Amino acid sequence: MKKKHTDSTTVKEIKALLPFFLGGLALLIIISIPLMIGGVGNYTLITGAVAGTLIAFINFVLLGLSAEKSLHMGEKKSQLYMNGSYAIRYIGMFIILGVLMYLKLVNPVTALIPLFIPKIGYTVLALKEKSEF
Repeated sequence: MKKKHTDSTTVKEIKALLPFFLGGLALLIIISIPLMIGGVGNYTLITGAVAGTLIAFINFVLLGLSAEKSLHMGEKKSQLYMNGSYAIRYIGMFIILGVLMYLKLVNPVTALIPLFIPKIGYTVLALKEKSEF
């Protein structure tokens, strides 16, 4: 029997962390608007938040898909595949962010903060689960 995409562990993890991605983006925009009005920053605060969140989300999805694919490989091949996936994802992510920063299209701070959203989300979810016991 073929597994549905909605039954996928990656889809479940995306659904669990999606509120954190959206909340993080909303929080960054809410903080950026007064800074822009006050003349401390410009539009790059918001473009950085959007680009960083989008890149972090895509990275998270690709991580989940890679992990699921590696389950059907042997131990050595799986380890090599995941290490290669990790390297390619992070190199690509920092090249994209680097180019956007070099071209001054994004603010470095608001572009890099969303990269921590999965860690923050899993920490909050773990604390929530721990407090339920």
